[in-house]
Amino acid sequence: MGPQHGLPGFIVSLLLAIVGETQAAHEPLKPQKVQFQSRNFHNVLHWQPGKVLAGNASLYFVQYKMYGQRQWKNKQGCWGIQGLFCDLTNETSDIQEPYYARVRTASAGVFSGWSVTRRFTSWWEKSFIRG
Repeated sequence: MGPQHGLPGFIVSLLLAIVGETQAAHEPLKPQKVQFQSRNFHNVLHWQPGKVLAGNASLYFVQYKMYGQRQWKNKQGCWGIQGLFCDLTNETSDIQEPYYARVRTASAGVFSGWSVTRRFTSWWEKSFIRG
């Protein structure tokens, strides 16, 4: 027997396949190795360009949130930037609270998915540099 839903079922399957292909096509745009680096409680998010974007004039968009919060917040100074880092010291100032950050890429009008850090608590992940 054939599918019971006929044409509507076929259309839904086709749309899901197209969405899956589009997401897979944008996957190489996603920033790689997104992580916090903390020196003397100065917390900077770093990342590398996606696999197909090395040397490209891509733009990056950064958001952050405290663990347990639902809403992500845009980091204004790191919204549509070309650099590969973002200072989140002020946004992660409570050294005992855990935070997350995420970054996405835009290139030629196409946006990647978000690349999210692991949970970050600056008290546990700090390093001190004498100078």
